[in-house]
Amino acid sequence: MTIDPEEGPSEINEVLNPHRGEEQIRAREHAAEILGSRGVLLTGNESDDELADLWSAVERFEAVVESRGGDTMTNAPDSAEPDNPAFVLPERKARESARDYARRILEAAQALTSFER
Repeated sequence: MTIDPEEGPSEINEVLNPHRGEEQIRAREHAAEILGSRGVLLTGNESDDELADLWSAVERFEAVVESRGGDTMTNAPDSAEPDNPAFVLPERKARESARDYARRILEAAQALTSFER
C-alpha cells in the first residue's frame, strides 16, 4: 500500500485506519450512554471533546463524593431523598453549554474537597 503525498490528512487517515469513523461513532455513543446513566442531560449537539470533558468532570465529582464517604447511588440525580444534597451531581441548566456545565461540575467537586463530614 502506498500513500500519495498529494492526499490530504483525512484521506491518509482513511487509508491508515479505514474503521476510524466507525470507532469514533461507537466511542461517542458509549460516552453518551455512560453520561446518561449517571444523570447527565445531553442535547445531542456536544462535540466529542465536550463529551470527554463532561465524562472526566463527572468521574472527578464521583471520586470526590466517594472519598468523602458518599455513595453515588443513594446520591444520584434522580434520588428522592439523597443522603447529602451536596453529593448529588449538579443538574444541567437549560441552554447551558457543555463547557460551562463541565466547569460547574468541577467547581462542585472542588467545593466538596473542603466539605466537613
